[in-house]
Amino acid sequence: MPLFRQMVSAPVALRGKSKPQATRQASVTVLLSVVIVFISILLYLWPQARLVNLGYRQNVLQVRRTQTLQRQQELQVERAILRQPTRIEEIAIQRLGMQAPKLSQVIYVRPGQPLTAPGRAR
Repeated sequence: MPLFRQMVSAPVALRGKSKPQATRQASVTVLLSVVIVFISILLYLWPQARLVNLGYRQNVLQVRRTQTLQRQQELQVERAILRQPTRIEEIAIQRLGMQAPKLSQVIYVRPGQPLTAPGRAR
């Protein structure tokens, strides 16, 4: 009977040593599965988050573009107002003390005509 006990008890002893190894393998398998699932989720969510971020940036840039276009229109209107001949004439007369030219001071130049100094004979 001692031989039978040795044969029966031998597989039990082997199973006892294999159990921690089986548990370790199961733990590694579970850990790898969790890591793979986690990486898969990250690979799915990363482009989604980036897309949302790009949407926010696009919105901010559209607002800035609209503001810039509005400011450009305001500056064009201001430029047109500042370049009005009546305004320029008013500044020349009031601030700079200029006067309108007399007829004798006006010189007409035709295209192709050589320029001469005023008061000189041609």
